[in-house]
Amino acid sequence: MNLTSKSRYALKIMMDLAHYSHQPLVRRGDIANRQGIPTDYLDQIMIRLRAGKLVESTRGRSGGYRLARPANEITMWDLFSSVEESMIPVECISTGHACDFAGSCVSKNAWVDIFGALRDSLGKITLQSLASSWASDHQACPAGGIRECKGGGKGEDLTGFNQLKSEISHSLTEIR
Repeated sequence: MNLTSKSRYALKIMMDLAHYSHQPLVRRGDIANRQGIPTDYLDQIMIRLRAGKLVESTRGRSGGYRLARPANEITMWDLFSSVEESMIPVECISTGHACDFAGSCVSKNAWVDIFGALRDSLGKITLQSLASSWASDHQACPAGGIRECKGGGKGEDLTGFNQLKSEISHSLTEIR
């Protein structure tokens, strides 16, 4: 499993949509500007989020995006598995796939446990919990909005990622 920039930007997009869910639609350009995402890349991610039934879109001059379902029903597993090519860390644990060493593999069961813990952990973290955590901290980047600042130091807001990292670490500790 490899979480790429698609996941990082998808989380920013979804948190932006959750934050502005009181609006009927959120314009593409507004998301791109607030989050510092190139519009071409935003479009690629939105295609995956729509295919994963996480966002809905309306075309046209007054069009835009909105969450397809309430933020408390969208998990990080839903989000990451929608935008990543594969969430499976090793092929041998995918359904119907076996390698020549399946009968004597020392690590297959370990991978099954690790993958299960990651899936379960990500399945418990909702977009609503991350968005609420951010909102309760009232932290915003000096650039405005809920933008994730880069470069360390003042204004850096990685609340959602730090919470996610902490919960995954906790789950992995429980396995050990």
